[in-house]
Amino acid sequence: MLRTLRLLFSTLLITALTVSVASTAALAAEKKKPVKQDPALAITLQEVEALVAKGTEEGNYQLIDARPEIKFNAGHIPTSINIPKPLLPQNLDTLAKDKMLIFYCGGTACKLSPQSAEIAMQNGFTSVKVFYEGMPAWIKGGNYKIVELDYVKKKVMEGGQEPFLLIDARPLLKYQKAFIPGAMSLPEAEFDLKKGMLPADKSTPLAFYCGGYKCNLSHKSAKSALALGYTDVAAFSAGEPVWRDAGLPLWGNESSGVIAKAKKEGLPETITAEEFTRLAANGTIQIVDVRDPEDYAKGHIPGSINVFDEDFIFKQQEAIAKLATDRRIVLVCTTGARSGSSYYAILDAPDFPNKGQVQYLDAEVSYMADGSFVFAQK
Repeated sequence: MLRTLRLLFSTLLITALTVSVASTAALAAEKKKPVKQDPALAITLQEVEALVAKGTEEGNYQLIDARPEIKFNAGHIPTSINIPKPLLPQNLDTLAKDKMLIFYCGGTACKLSPQSAEIAMQNGFTSVKVFYEGMPAWIKGGNYKIVELDYVKKKVMEGGQEPFLLIDARPLLKYQKAFIPGAMSLPEAEFDLKKGMLPADKSTPLAFYCGGYKCNLSHKSAKSALALGYTDVAAFSAGEPVWRDAGLPLWGNESSGVIAKAKKEGLPETITAEEFTRLAANGTIQIVDVRDPEDYAKGHIPGSINVFDEDFIFKQQEAIAKLATDRRIVLVCTTGARSGSSYYAILDAPDFPNKGQVQYLDAEVSYMADGSFVFAQK
């Protein structure tokens, strides 16, 4: 009798497990079922990549991540904004009326982007697309993502068992003054020389940061890491300024109250925005723009010369030869990071006689095509 009961119990248990496994498999299959795609709305990965490379203004698009904020913060496509699908009806005024709207979410099985597109069209928006493949395809296609402050803060302040490496792409000068705790210094200009510092495991999540939204060093470093075969690469484009503004701790000489400066006779190392504006108008200084040649070509201060900042490291004699020896020199860039790095490279040059008359502009500057320039409001 006891043996019969045991056999009956075993049979019932096996049956229950079989039903449970079958039900779980059915639910998983249902969950992964791709959403129905409208060919008229579909946009490909290659098309999205081409638009992102151009930027929102030149590409005339607005990229909208329809996922929850926590997913957006942990990684999204560059240039995208976050409007979770449930919040879209209350935020229709955020959508651009004169640009192509592109919605995306978590892949072909995610309903949020096509549902968001439908809401937009029902409210009169006519230029609407859906990137159905979404974030998974963007990463699989060999692209880097953008991460936000909340995500980086959690990784830095709370840690965890999962690997994560935060990398400061700014020149060493800026890093030494103040950096996000735990971040490793790997200046973008020295990436090829110091790439061996990166983890051997190419699946390690890497996040590069620099001097804020106008600084492209983190983006350039992220692309370089992808080229080396790293598969989980991000740029924390808000960077050190947003971290600082949030009242979060910083390590380094400046934050500890000790500021180490190179000994140098002559002018102070930096020039104020007010004094620079006055001297630039008078034409009494040599202005050396150390940005990328392509950025310089898009807009620069009339009379300035372009000497790429990396040339002060890799082509020092050629770069130094372009500097004036009979007047004051001011190095400029977009945020002060690259000009500061170039400044110290010049101080290290053995045979330049005009070091005492060299300064750099430590400010955020926007350069217009007509030759005008604007300082960011602090």
